[in-house]
Parts: sequence; structure tokens; C-alpha cells
Amino acid sequence: MNTGKVRFVYKNFAILGVESMTAAEAGECAEDQGKFWELHDAIYADQVQNRTILNADVLTAMAVEAGVDEASFRECLSSGKYRDALTEEALSTQRMGVRGTPAFLINGVFVSGAQPFEVFQQIIEDQLQNE
Repeated sequence: MNTGKVRFVYKNFAILGVESMTAAEAGECAEDQGKFWELHDAIYADQVQNRTILNADVLTAMAVEAGVDEASFRECLSSGKYRDALTEEALSTQRMGVRGTPAFLINGVFVSGAQPFEVFQQIIEDQLQNE
């Protein structure tokens, strides 16, 4: 049900070096083809299970499996067209006080780390009551 009361915004926080930035760029390139979440989920599943080094070839293979056109994806990833925007996004996220991932801001309420659904549910319900 879409009530329009909650808006979800995802921010990249590429702070762990080259591999982190490459993965963030890959996500943006996948989004060009409408496949951001498919690649996002594949990357995170891999990191939980295998902790594969996320270089361009590995990310391309994951992206192709997620349904992107390989040639367009490779061109985008090698172009660096999202690098400056991602660097600025990481800096602006740091300015909000975020120092690690995952991190969440819910109407200014900071939630650090992976939390059970009930934590988010309670904060969101409290914020909706305060409208």
C-alpha cells in the first residue's frame, strides 16, 4: 500500500577504497538499465557468502547475471561517469554523521548497524504519530 507517508532514499557510501567505489559505480551503471536492486542484492549476497574481490570483471559477471547488457555496462563502468557524484555522495553522507554501514536516518533519528525490522517499524510509527 502506497500512502505517500514514507519515502526511502538509498545513498551510496563508498568509503572502503577502490573496491567499494567500483561496486558503487557498478550499481549506478546497472541502474542505467533498471537493474540496480538486482545487482545490489547479488553483491551483498556474495559478500555475505564468499567475500569475492569486487573488480570490474566480477561485477560485470554479476551484472550480466542480473540482466544487464554487458557491452553497455562495461562501457559505463570503464567511463567513470559516476565517480565524482559518488565521491560527493560519500562526503555528504559523512557530513550527516554517518561513519559506517549500514546506517539509517529516519526523520533525523540515527540507526546504526543491521537492526531487526521491529526497530525500524517502531521508529517509523513514532515519527508518523508526530506529524
